[in-house]
Amino acid sequence: MKTQSFTFLLLFVSVVAAAQTKLADEFPAMVKARNADALGYLRAHTTPDMVFVAGHDGSVHNKEWLMNLLTGQKSHTVDISDLKIQQVNDLAVATGISALTAVSKEGKTGYYKDAFTYTLRWIDGQWMLTNIHHTKIDYK
Repeated sequence: MKTQSFTFLLLFVSVVAAAQTKLADEFPAMVKARNADALGYLRAHTTPDMVFVAGHDGSVHNKEWLMNLLTGQKSHTVDISDLKIQQVNDLAVATGISALTAVSKEGKTGYYKDAFTYTLRWIDGQWMLTNIHHTKIDYK
């Protein structure tokens, strides 16, 4: 009986571990979904305690602050380059360069190029952003 229970436990752990995906395979679709609806994407794919470190001054913000920032924009599109991902089980770190174009509701366009580090966790069947850190490269 103990052998059967142990075998079942091993099979269960294997199935649960295999259920998560490789972030590298999903990242392009995640960026596409984010560009289609930045506010909706971040609402659904960030943890309640998500932390954002701003690139322009290093200030630390929470999810509510980031959502308010996006609410004030008409559009918000990001292109990612130099992407590197390290993943161990349900934890991943993605780094690279983001080139973000934001258009305010008044029609003013801003361009923000940052180096980024995103920390993500596999939670309830999806990758969730837990920490976002940007370092300013060029802002116009």
